[in-house]
Amino acid sequence: MEPPKSVYRTDNGIIVIELVLRNVMQLFNSLDPSPFHEKELDPDAEEYIFNAVVDQPKKIPVKMAIYIPEESITGNTRESIILGIHNHFIYKSSVSDRELRRLFERGRLVLVIAIGILLMTLLARQILSTLEQDLLIRMAGEGFLILGWVTLWEPAYIFIYGWWPIVQKRRIYTQITTMEIEVLPVPQPKR
Repeated sequence: MEPPKSVYRTDNGIIVIELVLRNVMQLFNSLDPSPFHEKELDPDAEEYIFNAVVDQPKKIPVKMAIYIPEESITGNTRESIILGIHNHFIYKSSVSDRELRRLFERGRLVLVIAIGILLMTLLARQILSTLEQDLLIRMAGEGFLILGWVTLWEPAYIFIYGWWPIVQKRRIYTQITTMEIEVLPVPQPKR
């Protein structure tokens, strides 16, 4: 069985993600008054670029071809588009770094709290074990034990699983920041 065909064109073993625009402003957030190379990308353009890169095999190089009307292409426009895309994803990568730092800070805080609660619940269980053991006392003791261990779930989740999606996003953002980008005229339909 043949592997499924990609929806992306390849050029000398490099996957080409193509984006056809009616004008340059489709790429950038129209509410941002900054020059192109400092503007943030339009959310739809950002999502398309991010998802297109995520869809590609990790070991195959990727580049982007952005097609705009020929009359819009100047050396300055070309540089501004390339710089704008790279700068946007450099910024997104730094946001991911901060998000990861905050997650680990939160993880450390909830771990300290969880250990404190675990110690208190184990102590309460120990105290209850010295009392006459009827059904309510045993239920309370088991309840304290369960509560103590459940409080450890959040820090365990953060340190085992919670950080991984952020690192994956950051890896994709970093890949986009170094990706080759070409700005080309919109191809004319063949007759």
